[in-house]
Amino acid sequence: MTTMRTPWITHPVFVFIFSLVALVSSLILYIRSYLQVNQAFENFLKNQKLDPAQFLQSETWVMIMVLSILVAIILLGLLLIFFYYSKVIQLYRQQQNFINGFTHELKTPIASLKLFLDAFSRHELPRMDQLKYLEYMKRDIERLTDNVNQILNLAKLEDKSYQSQFEFLDFLVFLRGLLDTISHHHLDDLQINLEVATEGPWVISVERSLMEMVITNIVTNAYIHNENDIKKVDLKLERSAKWLALSVKDDGIGLEKKQQKLIFRKFYQVGRSAKGSGIGLYMVSQVMKLHRGFVSVESEGLGHGCRFVLSLPFSYKEKSS
Repeated sequence: MTTMRTPWITHPVFVFIFSLVALVSSLILYIRSYLQVNQAFENFLKNQKLDPAQFLQSETWVMIMVLSILVAIILLGLLLIFFYYSKVIQLYRQQQNFINGFTHELKTPIASLKLFLDAFSRHELPRMDQLKYLEYMKRDIERLTDNVNQILNLAKLEDKSYQSQFEFLDFLVFLRGLLDTISHHHLDDLQINLEVATEGPWVISVERSLMEMVITNIVTNAYIHNENDIKKVDLKLERSAKWLALSVKDDGIGLEKKQQKLIFRKFYQVGRSAKGSGIGLYMVSQVMKLHRGFVSVESEGLGHGCRFVLSLPFSYKEKSS
């Protein structure tokens, strides 16, 4: 199907520029005409040996100045409308990318489940094969559940209606258990290395389910955006007097400098053919704000991987739900 392109003459940018030129030109022509008429009237009065001051007021330039201010206000309004329109168009395109990406995220496990169910219905499978396929189906269901919960939690976070259930836990024990789950049930072909750079204690108040989502999202991104045959990610846990810092470094495709400032925006995706829904890292930033922490990223450029740093305050008090 061919895509209909908007004619250049009706393109919003052309219409905007043409409107500005027309408005400014109208102002210039009006002032010029006004001055010419005013000068002709003044010459007529002089020829009739009449005093121009009796008929011409000294407010001519005041009128011109007021008219110029009004036109400037109109120009400012047009600029604001144009910028607002541009933002709306950008948001619409990002939402379309999100819908396409999220639809893909849903279609893949659904297609996989359908394939396994067809295999069960058409063939008598040995018990070992049944257990293997059931494990695959369980993973697909968990993937669907994670995607749906991510959307629901994001909506609640933005509406300030998320019922937080903070608890004190040993972050190192929590992290090791989560990485073991990720390694064995989600990304079994990803090499995950954990380094504990400083001594504990590591007890901190967090919302367990949200923090699991944050770390899983960061590690999964490191896996998805990696084109190497052997994929690996290095995690480093360290602490100071007030902060716990978890860095996640990968050897993936990396980021350009301008992209590092954009990837935490809602619906933003790296490249047109980017994988994912475009809300994962935005969700990460929102969860970190809920924990009164922050997330940052650094990269030396394309082909040099990325390093995400999650920072959580040790002084954070347990929050009532």
